Amino acid sequence: MMELHNCPTSATPIVEQATESDIPALVAVWWDAFSSDFIRRIFSQTPDGRRWLERAFVKNFEPTSGSRAPETKCLIVRCSDTGLPAAIAVYRIVPAGCDPAQLSWRARWPPFDDLPDISEDVLAGFFDSMDRTQTYLLGDRAYVYLEALGTMKTHRKRGYATALIEWGTDLADELGVECYLDASPEGRPLYEANGYVEQDVSAVVEKQAGPSMIRHKKGQA
Repeated sequence: MMELHNCPTSATPIVEQATESDIPALVAVWWDAFSSDFIRRIFSQTPDGRRWLERAFVKNFEPTSGSRAPETKCLIVRCSDTGLPAAIAVYRIVPAGCDPAQLSWRARWPPFDDLPDISEDVLAGFFDSMDRTQTYLLGDRAYVYLEALGTMKTHRKRGYATALIEWGTDLADELGVECYLDASPEGRPLYEANGYVEQDVSAVVEKQAGPSMIRHKKGQA
């Protein structure tokens, strides 16, 4: 695994789009940022898990297929010392009337049939309820979906996550749409500070790993 150094604090984190050459470092950021036992059951830190994440990032860089498909943006903040990604956000920019099949987790994430360490039952148990809540809350409206946000442990408390969140809220304000995400309990206060509000989804799911949250359109209560 490549060596990752701590880096000095930057006054203004710079958000940029990741590239395919960043993929090895993106996997390292993902594994470091999402390292709880619960998440490691879903994103296995094994050779198969690495291959699946690498495929996922490659898929994120593919062009949008059709006007009713979501557009993916994989964004990073780099460590100014090493130039390597230290924080990552994956956004899906969902158009009005988006084809539901294009928005499902099986469409967003790559195949894994040849990867024995990746369990469809585990993935479905994690993603299916989030797909249901997203459809329930947003229907066929346009919105900006923050699917993943993570910062390496040694780079936290430097505004990287806030900068990545603000990229999405600024885009949503520009487009005149809502923002949506499924928060971790730890991340919830940061999202609330950026205008996200927890939603009641008890009509469609009994138990969630974390709250479903919406940031309303600019100027809308």
